[in-house]
Amino acid sequence: MTRDALDRATVQAFLFAQHGAELGDATIEIRPLQGGLCSDVALVTARPRAGAGARHVALVAKLVHGAPAREVTVYRRLSRSVARRFSPALLGAQRLGRGRWLLFLERIEPAHPWPWTDSAHTAQVLDRLAWFHGETAPRVALPAWDYEAEHLAVAQGTLEQAERVPRGELPALSRTLPALRRVVAALPGMRRQLLAFQPLGSAVIHGDVHPGNVMIRRRDGVAEPVLLDWARARVGSPLEDVSAWLQALGYWEPEARRRHDTLLAGYLAARGLSPVLTRPLRDAYWFAAASNALAGALGYHLSIAGAGGAAPDARAAAARNAADWLRVIRRADACWS
Repeated sequence: MTRDALDRATVQAFLFAQHGAELGDATIEIRPLQGGLCSDVALVTARPRAGAGARHVALVAKLVHGAPAREVTVYRRLSRSVARRFSPALLGAQRLGRGRWLLFLERIEPAHPWPWTDSAHTAQVLDRLAWFHGETAPRVALPAWDYEAEHLAVAQGTLEQAERVPRGELPALSRTLPALRRVVAALPGMRRQLLAFQPLGSAVIHGDVHPGNVMIRRRDGVAEPVLLDWARARVGSPLEDVSAWLQALGYWEPEARRRHDTLLAGYLAARGLSPVLTRPLRDAYWFAAASNALAGALGYHLSIAGAGGAAPDARAAAARNAADWLRVIRRADACWS
């Protein structure tokens, strides 16, 4: 995180405004956290130097700039709806300049470092997504974003990137290139069919659901999932969230992959719909999964897998991830054909 964006004076001024003199002379620790590609994230801990009854305060500071700065508005609007239980609380936001904001967010204390070996937690995330898509989303008006145009441009860039990878470098890519070309060409039609698919249709979605963006916390004695990083929240198909979660988790957890259809049916049941996985539903699901692959995930892993300067372990992991996303592309191509 850049020094000018998050120096101690900026943080101390915010803490003083929120907590008064109690934290006016606090010792402030700023520790960078793993964040997104377009933001910097840090854990801020303030410990009073002295004083009876003084308590330490911990929060997350996130610098957003460019298009992700719309996340400020997203958090503000979520905080006025029942979705506030589903996301970290926005404690404050400070504008640093044109298109640059510093967000102060509630720190979520995870109840488990990796809860996803328990399939009950995996299903609980889908239950909460069903609630969000069905109950919260219609009441949240998000800032405008021409996602479809941006998404198509990213998909075309991913195809150009894939075409440049030397033949034989990634065997999965060599056999998937024809399908990748067809899916990118068909993407606008796939997206129209996906967003019109009934009975799910379109709704406000999180847009980036994966294990790094989900925590299980314990509040009032109850374990509940919380979604982080709402920068990509938008109007889309609920199946984009569902497929993102199931595909990402299936990569790490064999049990989630084995129970894929059961978990998908559980989401439908939580929406009050028939849990039968019909052919049209499966088609829409794979169109959603391919949309996620072409929104940046596949391109990101291709860039690392083909980077000569990357560490061998990183390249191997990226190649495995890319192969997983290419499998999704082949499924979507078969459904469209």
